[in-house]
Amino acid sequence: MRIIIQSTSDWGRLLFDDLNGTNANGIRIRSVLTSGWFTGKYIDYALDVGRKLPWQDQAYNQTIVRHGDLMSFYKGLLDFRYSEVYADVVFDIDLSMPQIYVWLMSGGNGTTTFEINNLANGGTIWRDIIVGNGVSQQVRRVMSPQPFFHPARSESVVVAAWLSVALVVVIFLNFPILEFLVYKIKKRRHRGRSNRTGSEDAIER
Repeated sequence: MRIIIQSTSDWGRLLFDDLNGTNANGIRIRSVLTSGWFTGKYIDYALDVGRKLPWQDQAYNQTIVRHGDLMSFYKGLLDFRYSEVYADVVFDIDLSMPQIYVWLMSGGNGTTTFEINNLANGGTIWRDIIVGNGVSQQVRRVMSPQPFFHPARSESVVVAAWLSVALVVVIFLNFPILEFLVYKIKKRRHRGRSNRTGSEDAIER
């Protein structure tokens, strides 16, 4: 899958974990293939993608460090220039759960768009937006696990297999089998008669 974050906010984070870092939300990052900036990269900007990475949270007016599977960028305070980052990752998804969820986090007054795309067919699996209100936001988003898989591809394989079987059956039924068998039998009988006639001629001589 490809994660894309487009933002004019100071910073943004997509957390594939629960707030306690236990992956009880049904989706986690198995591995990161590649990541980078499509546009808007400056020397002091930072991009982090991975498993159980540290991130800062506020609880009871105190800053605490949590850990989770995440993708985050940081541009700096009051930096509202447009940036677009990406990461190609492999997910582990719990299909036994009817719904899974992620956390969208952002700061500042900009707008941040989060996307998850299917690299195999280029389709967008999920997309959401946070509009900044001047303070840090943490918003939980719930989704179905089914779009992360490829039911359409499986169905197409089954359809192709059935079409192949049907094609073979049609060819088999249209082939003149009975006529071919009758021809073979007549040909064998004709050979047998020819052999007997030849033997009788040889005896008479």
